[in-house]
Amino acid sequence: MRFPWRRVLLAVAVMAGSLLVAACGGGGGGTGGEGIAPDVPMFRGNPARTGVNPGPGVQRSLRLLWRFQTGAEIWSSPAVVGRVVYVGSRDGHVYALEAATGEERWRFQTSDGVSSSPAVVDGVVYIGSDDGYVYALDAATGEERWRFQTGDYVWSSPAVVDGVVYIASSDNYVYALDADTGEERWRFHTGGYVQSSPAVGKGEVYFGSRDSYVYAVDAATGEERWRFQTGGAVDSSPAIVGRVVYIGSRDGYVYALEATTGDERWRFHADDWFFSSPVAVDGVIYVGCGDRHVYAITEG
Repeated sequence: MRFPWRRVLLAVAVMAGSLLVAACGGGGGGTGGEGIAPDVPMFRGNPARTGVNPGPGVQRSLRLLWRFQTGAEIWSSPAVVGRVVYVGSRDGHVYALEAATGEERWRFQTSDGVSSSPAVVDGVVYIGSDDGYVYALDAATGEERWRFQTGDYVWSSPAVVDGVVYIASSDNYVYALDADTGEERWRFHTGGYVQSSPAVGKGEVYFGSRDSYVYAVDAATGEERWRFQTGGAVDSSPAIVGRVVYIGSRDGYVYALEATTGDERWRFHADDWFFSSPVAVDGVIYVGCGDRHVYAITEG
């Protein structure tokens, strides 16, 4: 389905102190507004990829706060830090926009579309591009600090923890890069390309691969801790909650795995594949499915 508002970044507010930023796929400019939300520095909110954001969100009686037009579709999910919205576009640019007004602060051009979602940590924007590079940009100016070349397009979104950038590429590798220099600390090879965005918690990095496995590797060394085989490609990004990793697969299952061992706690089956990434709130797992349903899964 194609939508008439493609290539537009929309922000909608309901009252002062309430801001929702959403990436859509057409038309617009830039107008004023007031409310600013707390920071959301990376894809799904944090390195554990829990999907829980600080809010508050829009409750009722919507109004358009602003909209900003890019030159192509927007698949990247915005990060919001220090009253600035950072987002990539399929037009090959990374944008920094005033959160209150939508006014452009800067744009940075890569050599291909930007599907990856940015992580903004300590004044630096980290993001991947379809040109195969991972970029580090000055958050205030957009000036390039470094770039790192992988072997294929980068749809995965970075997690930044303790001075290390964790990101995957469609060249079948997951990388750990020094956040200051872009120097490679380690790389881990899988049997398929990796669109899953790594989740990081308690010294381990978790991710899925199109080789059908979910992996856990040591965050410091890249040494494999465990792998768990599903029945299909794993493009979903994991969420770490407590000692459990939640992730979906194209085999039609959502899995709950022990974070330390990879042992299966449970699996939930639907009639189509899971590309969506799970969110866990108050003992309920929320996840979307290719069968056009959103599922809420709990004990019982």
